[in-house]
Parts: sequence; C-alpha cells; structure tokens
Amino acid sequence: MNIRFFLTIYFFSFSLLFCYSPLSINDLTLPEKIGQLFMVAAVADEEIAHEIMEKKPYRMDKEYVEELITQYHIGGIIFLGKSDYTKQIDRTQYFQNLSPIPLLIGQDLEPGKVGAARFADFAHFHNNKQLGLINDTQHTYHIAKAIGAIAKTVGVDIVFAPVADVNNNPNNPVINDRSFGDNPELVAQHAIAFVQGLRDMGIIACAKHFPGHGDTNVDSHYDLPLIPHDIQRLHAIELAPFKKLIAADIPAIMIAHLEVPAFEEQKNMPSSLSKKIVTDLLRKELGFDGLIITDGLDMGGITNHYPNGQAELQALIAGNDILLCPVDVPAAVAAIKQALENGRITEKEIDAHVEKILGLKEKLYDRELQN
Repeated sequence: MNIRFFLTIYFFSFSLLFCYSPLSINDLTLPEKIGQLFMVAAVADEEIAHEIMEKKPYRMDKEYVEELITQYHIGGIIFLGKSDYTKQIDRTQYFQNLSPIPLLIGQDLEPGKVGAARFADFAHFHNNKQLGLINDTQHTYHIAKAIGAIAKTVGVDIVFAPVADVNNNPNNPVINDRSFGDNPELVAQHAIAFVQGLRDMGIIACAKHFPGHGDTNVDSHYDLPLIPHDIQRLHAIELAPFKKLIAADIPAIMIAHLEVPAFEEQKNMPSSLSKKIVTDLLRKELGFDGLIITDGLDMGGITNHYPNGQAELQALIAGNDILLCPVDVPAAVAAIKQALENGRITEKEIDAHVEKILGLKEKLYDRELQN
C-alpha cells in the first residue's frame, strides 16, 4: 500500500464527518423515504468487474448508480465483483458526495472464496469451515476484526456476514465451506465471535441466511430451494444459531429465498417475501428488533417466480427493511407508490422501516465522531 492509498483513506474519513447533517424522517419527502429502502448493486472497478456486470440483469455502471442516487434517492449500495482498495474508496466517496443522506455501504466480505471474489487477499483468511474445524473462537474473532479493519478502511458500513447456516447437507451447492459446521452450537459460538470482531471495529454485522440455507441441494441464486422439515426440527437445528445471535444483539439479519412449508404454506412463496416468516417468526416470535435485509432480489429464487417491482413490494409488505439488489428500481418504486394509493401498505409502515435505517446511519455517524 502506497502513500496515496493512506491519503485517500484520510480524506475519505474526514469528508464523511462534515458532509452529514442528521435528518429526521419528518425532513424527508415520500420519494426520499421510498428511496431509502433500496440497496442497489454497484462495482468499484468497471475494468476488472466486467464479468459480473455482464451476468447481472441490470446496470451497475457509475452513471446509472449516479442516476439512482440523484433521481430515486436510494439509501445504500452493495459493491459486487472484484475490486481494488483505492478504487473502491474513490468510488464510494464519489457516490457519498452525491447523496444528501449518507449511503449505507455493504459488501459480502466473508473469509474465504466469497471475500476473495471481492478482494484477492481475502483468500489468505481461513474460510468458515476451517475456522469451525480449528474451533478457536478467539481466532475467529481476530479474523473478523481484521476484516472489519479492511471494511472500515474502504468505507464499508455493513458486512454481510457471518454465515449462520448449519451445513448439514453434504450436497449443498452454495453454503458448504461457507458454514462453520454441522453443529448448531458450534456455528452459534463462531458466528457470535465473528459479530464481536466486526463490532469492535465499528462495522455492522449481518447474519445470514435466515431461516437457514444449510440443508438444501439447490442454490437460491438459480431457483427456490425447499426446506421440508417440521417446526420442531427447524427450531432445534436451522433456527438455533439465529436465536443465539439475536440474544447476543446482532444488529442485522439477511432473509434467504427458501420455500419453508412449516412456516409458510403458500407454495413457491420465498421466505424473503413471506410475512409469516419475516414478521411473525423473526420479528415477533424470535423478538428480533434489528435491521432485516432481503437476500439479493436478482436471484433466481425470486426472479423465476415473481416479476420485477412486485417482488420488491411483496418483500416490503412481508416486513423487510432493506431491499437488496433490486432488478428494476423504477418499477419497484412505482409498485410501492401504487400500493400506498390502494392501501396495501401505509406511509406509517414505510416510516417505520426508514426510521430503522436512519437510526443505523445515525449510529454510524456518531461512531465516526468518537473515533
């Protein structure tokens, strides 16, 4: 890392402290409130992230994200694809300067292959499976703290980790070594240590993939997996780590796209769009009062079953606070406005979600001032 890198970090942190004027929800127009619900995909380096830009069903280039910030008042950005530290700092600062309300910046910075698909040197970290086999929660804590330091350096506020799935299906094509193991208690212990490591660096942790993506043989990036177990089994295995994380004050949880008949009898209803799972189970029964975020709404588990715009609306009605990776922001905004007009959702409900988002941004700002 050269001197320009450190100077960029310094001026990035300095500018954030003085560009932010805390806003009450009463200061926001309805379009600004709706915009806060979206966390859209972007890339920091279009030259090295061209492959993912070609695969995704939406634009992620700088000019388009700029339009979403200035015209649709989006509340956050998730950086996808391979990146370079300095370029990500520059791109983040550029986007932040466009938005009168600070953007919530997220990234999938798991140790191992997922993180390495963002920054090459993440390959040096033990992945979660290895951490579970080593079974030293202090080691897990220190890796999370190191990841938190990187996140803080590049301007990431929320890391989409830890993975709290119990990997009890050897044919699982998507979780596998991203899980700490097949024992719910071990998974919970390491997930809590990971959260604490991020927290001690001032980074928000988001546990995933509720209610548990471990026992599937389908990747929800491509279609909707079925979790066929009964309620007793789900509480004992899949939900167990999430319950421990909620008790440990996890600040955010990501909802997976899973079909779980034990909790939602409607066929082909993804857990991320189910009010019975998002609100009744997670929010009410399990008592989670933090931020609820959908998994990417561009994934096959959603797009194969729901049209653009309607998926985002249904996710909002289900009780999610942040709609991640929407395919078509204008269509989603139009659907939400129409739902407000016909009474399917109220502005008071929108306000409740936005207040959670603004409250989290306020905490991040206060933390920056203290540091």
